[in-house]
Amino acid sequence: MGEWNVENWRGTAAGFHEFVPSSRRAVWVVELTEPALVLGSTQSTDSIDASAASRLGFAVARRHSGGGAVWLHPTQSVWVDVTIPRDDSLWVDDVPSSMGWLGAAIVGALNGVQEAEVHRGAYEPTKLARTVCFGGLAPGEVVASGGKLVGISQRRTRDGARFQCVAYTTWTTEPWVEAIADDAIRESASALDVAELAMNTDQFVGRLLNSLPH
Repeated sequence: MGEWNVENWRGTAAGFHEFVPSSRRAVWVVELTEPALVLGSTQSTDSIDASAASRLGFAVARRHSGGGAVWLHPTQSVWVDVTIPRDDSLWVDDVPSSMGWLGAAIVGALNGVQEAEVHRGAYEPTKLARTVCFGGLAPGEVVASGGKLVGISQRRTRDGARFQCVAYTTWTTEPWVEAIADDAIRESASALDVAELAMNTDQFVGRLLNSLPH
């Protein structure tokens, strides 16, 4: 149905979440200027200690898609958004299965470099997942040895869909986990196993463009 445009965006997590990209086939590569912990659209602000976040030196923002908080870092995370219009052949009305094609494209992009697979099971909301995105798995997300590799959240509008994809070249719970308000969830998050991406942002985007459906 068409080629994929590549767009580069640089700024804060809050700024990009408020930015509304055009609804067309595009891969948005995000370069962050500061670290941030991004809450899901319905996540309670009480789950995060804002004063602790400020003391630890990172911003707290909110996105318009669901799920738990996502840690974003200028050098340790890879953040790519993929957008499609509603009339795209890749659009799937059934929300639980609507991210499967993207997960498959990501697995294809990793072929020969890193073994991974698409999570096809149902989403099981746990207490940890409601607070920390990488504490749970949704259909279409990507897993590898060691745990969740690529988290995907989705925002759907009358014009199209925006898939927000995050992976980590270096996974660490320092320092953000200290800002989780609940002691038990903080302890669980500290022990969370997350798989690391075996390539940098440029490598990932280049391979993803070759793997996305055309």
